[in-house]
Amino acid sequence: MLVSGIKGSDWFVAIGGFKVTGVADPRALVKAVGDAASPQLAQIVDAGRVAGRDHLYMAAVNAARSTETGLAVSKSITVEALLYSSAQDQITKALARMGVNAGTKEIALMVFAHGQKEAREAYGKAAKLLGTEDDDVLEIDAEKVETLRKAYGISDEEIEAAGGPDSLSGLIVERGSLLSLRR
Repeated sequence: MLVSGIKGSDWFVAIGGFKVTGVADPRALVKAVGDAASPQLAQIVDAGRVAGRDHLYMAAVNAARSTETGLAVSKSITVEALLYSSAQDQITKALARMGVNAGTKEIALMVFAHGQKEAREAYGKAAKLLGTEDDDVLEIDAEKVETLRKAYGISDEEIEAAGGPDSLSGLIVERGSLLSLRR
């Protein structure tokens, strides 16, 4: 788990990954995680579509900035984080790319709070609902590369131009960061 302040903001974010036995009812799980983290704010996404911890951290940074500057599409920092992590400006498209579905086996959790202690505590409460904590599910492994490239529309040429296979995470983070320019 990472807990960090967001520079230039009063938000803190806690980020971690989980292996789960499967998701029977995605909507019920989203609600239960939100209720457990309350009064702090929580978002869960399919960790199979996450390109490293920095991917989610930068989504959180961009979400905080957009909500604080009035450029947010939604009224919630958690929905903004979903949009930025998915590099989509429509919630339905963001959910299609990053949303937790029935059968999801790996989940990423983001908790937003106005204090480090509050973020850590709310994360701990939400984590109890998710399964085994394992931040490795956030990282890119050989199996995840093609899934990520397809999901985010990244070509061989783009990877080569950006410096090779190790640039995939950076390209995905960049796609999310550029979302604010399309608004």
